[in-house]
Amino acid sequence: MNRQILFFAVILLSVFTACQSDKEDGQKEKVKKVQKIDNETEFENRIAAIENNPELTPVRSLSYNNNAGSTAEAIGYLDKDQKEVKIEEKFSYAETGNYGTNTFYVENGTQFASKEVYYENTGMKPMFIERISFYEKGKVIFTKERKAEVEDDLINTTFQVVPAKALSVDRAMQIINQQGQFETTFQGFAEGGGMKYLLVGENSADGYASSLAIQYQEGDIVKLMKNEKKMIGTPLVVNHEVMTDNTGLTFQVLITVKIK
Repeated sequence: MNRQILFFAVILLSVFTACQSDKEDGQKEKVKKVQKIDNETEFENRIAAIENNPELTPVRSLSYNNNAGSTAEAIGYLDKDQKEVKIEEKFSYAETGNYGTNTFYVENGTQFASKEVYYENTGMKPMFIERISFYEKGKVIFTKERKAEVEDDLINTTFQVVPAKALSVDRAMQIINQQGQFETTFQGFAEGGGMKYLLVGENSADGYASSLAIQYQEGDIVKLMKNEKKMIGTPLVVNHEVMTDNTGLTFQVLITVKIK
């Protein structure tokens, strides 16, 4: 088993949407700028260089879900120098029916592009949307998007330039770093299929949670087992691996757990 523990620093990005005021027919209204850029191809090439890099190492977060049925997970990609160059956030919201993937592209610790591909179920007509934004010095400068009723039709649809719209990486980093609503507090144990599982998540009845199969009962896991009820809500640091059994079932295996 390959055990790799990697730590991420939260990327703090400041993003703004530009707007201007215009006067027309005696009425003042705000009009968002739709701005084209000359170096769009350069940005696309930088994205392609990351996407086509065969040496990237994926580092997966825990997979979370809540009682409503919403899900969340993230994957960080490291280059050969162990620098984070891409982050994927996969999500689904049970309340709206929206689901998709947000991708963030990073150079030297700064986001230079983002891509959203998701199913938007909250409008008059549900649509699949692909939206790409470019950034300079952490500020969004350009956005284009395309829409289709069927996801497979997106690739044949022409992009349209739209008002610049930033996409925050903060939630993805919270998922990876086990912070905020994705904090890994102790939530007890469960059993099933001949396995015992550690339950972790936000210390809230409706919060996001995750389960990990326990292979070895040692260290802090023993302390938690001996004081299960008393320890509920205790913050933990969890390291894990994702494994697939001979039936094709994917599950999370606990590598280490430490009481904060």
